[in-house]
Amino acid sequence: MKKEHKASFKKVFDKNKIKPKKSLGQNFLHDKNIIEIILNTADVSNRSVIEVGPGPCLLTEFLLLENAELVVAIEKDETFLPQLIDLKKRFSSSFQFLINDALDIDIDGITKNNYSVVSNLPYNISVPFIINMAKKEWPPKWNHLILTVQKEVADRLLAKIGSREYGKLAILLNWRNNIELICNVKPSSFYPKPKVISSIIKITPKKNNFPKTTFENLEKILRVAFSFRRKTIKNNLKLLNLDPDEILKKSNIQSSLRPQNLSIEDFCNLANLCGTALL
Repeated sequence: MKKEHKASFKKVFDKNKIKPKKSLGQNFLHDKNIIEIILNTADVSNRSVIEVGPGPCLLTEFLLLENAELVVAIEKDETFLPQLIDLKKRFSSSFQFLINDALDIDIDGITKNNYSVVSNLPYNISVPFIINMAKKEWPPKWNHLILTVQKEVADRLLAKIGSREYGKLAILLNWRNNIELICNVKPSSFYPKPKVISSIIKITPKKNNFPKTTFENLEKILRVAFSFRRKTIKNNLKLLNLDPDEILKKSNIQSSLRPQNLSIEDFCNLANLCGTALL
């Protein structure tokens, strides 16, 4: 069954003389077992789904066959227009597509309903796309994000305090979200084979149980705090026009700590106390 499936996948590329574009970070998932894991995790039946970078539309078709109420595919590469048009003919009422860059679109405006994002993200947009989704007003319109990303990105998102990977990305995303590793994916599950292992992650927004601040201020204080990772938090806060000793005392943070040793709550407190100095 796997052999037959892979052959039909390759046929799409051979028939249309398509060559994946490295410049667009294109590595297309063809492993049916991994797709099944994604579908089981996403639970898309009777729900609205947005997919970024559908390419040859293999995952897209599976989403439609799972009885999603609406699937909207966003594809930058016009090469895959024939596959998108074909799906539109076959699933006219439940499928829409846009030829555009997902980073340039207000995704909330695509559908009036709450939605989930289920996507094998192009590697070169994974981090900015995830940050864009995390920036939205809370609670967000999206129910969860089921994303296939490079394992290195997943490791950064899942990093724990004090670890080498713990930094701006982990803090910004874990502040208002729960993040779960679903599984790792070997390179042979993609065409063409990437040189790295990938991971499927699930990001679910928290309702109210997170420290209060603004995304903008948190992002700015993290930029300052991690400007020199090996320096203490006190030394990095000197970049602001504030007394770092006073700020750290009010935040109940030891001045000798490095930024990777501060909790999300610590950074939220700093973001609130530094306020206008972050403008």
